[in-house]
Amino acid sequence: MSSRPTHPSDLALETLLDVLDEAVLVFDEGLVCRAAGRRAAALLGLDPGSCVGENRARLLARITHAAPELREPLAALDACAFSPERVQIDPLEIPGTPPRSFVWTSAPVVKDGVVVGRIDVVRDQSASAAMARKLDEVSLVDTLTGLWNRRRFEEECEREHRRAQRVWDSYAVARVDVDGMGALNEAHGREKGDALLRLIGEALRASRRQYDVVARWGNDEFVLLLPCVDHAAVKSVLARATAHMASAAKDAGYVITLRAGVAVWRPPSADSAADVLGRAAAALDAAKRREPGAILVDLGRTNVKSDLEHAADEPPERIE
Repeated sequence: MSSRPTHPSDLALETLLDVLDEAVLVFDEGLVCRAAGRRAAALLGLDPGSCVGENRARLLARITHAAPELREPLAALDACAFSPERVQIDPLEIPGTPPRSFVWTSAPVVKDGVVVGRIDVVRDQSASAAMARKLDEVSLVDTLTGLWNRRRFEEECEREHRRAQRVWDSYAVARVDVDGMGALNEAHGREKGDALLRLIGEALRASRRQYDVVARWGNDEFVLLLPCVDHAAVKSVLARATAHMASAAKDAGYVITLRAGVAVWRPPSADSAADVLGRAAAALDAAKRREPGAILVDLGRTNVKSDLEHAADEPPERIE
């Protein structure tokens, strides 16, 4: 600010602008800046003190002079200068290392039907995205579905692998992919797609055995850890799980198909938990090259198998 306010309301406004994480610019009826928050410097390259008393068009010109790639998108703000409409530019991309992404919202201040000023708010989306990634890294729960996340699942796989080695037992890892989620998101919107993933995840949780572990691996892929199963038990457990997932989607008005890749660990084996996860991924990749609904099981041989008795050159089996 260029000078300290004397009126309590002005002091309150200055305090508010300075504690916000967004850059805020307040303009009067002549579009002259009357207040600017401290974040204007970090996000827009504008000294808050020098903003006060400056015309809005000149402030925008200063920004675009430093970042010419913003000239075209910010032209929309000039066009709506005296408009009673709220305008939002999302996203506002600034290349660099790292690149940055902003949302610029301009809202009119209206009194008795007349625009008497504007308030511009600029939010740094890249910082929010970085924070979300950091939280995801330290969290063990997937924020969308409420299931365990990939990090927790990998930890559980390590635990189960050690247990299976000690007691000479078998276990399986299954990766399940929902077909056509991209097309569904385009047709119905991301929010409905996310709601469907939550529904499918809940159905998977409800269908599991008490000691199974289910998680969201990422995007439209789920993963299961199935202790104490052999190749025969995997068939019934996974068929039940995928049937529950498809039924839940159908009840919500969507017809989906699922593909799955399964890896079974059986002693004696030199495979690590990471190896088993890798084999499940390879089996899923093979299933994705098959027809919708394909479920392939890798028993730990060189090729993907569906039964111990199958010859080495027989193709993988689809679990019906």
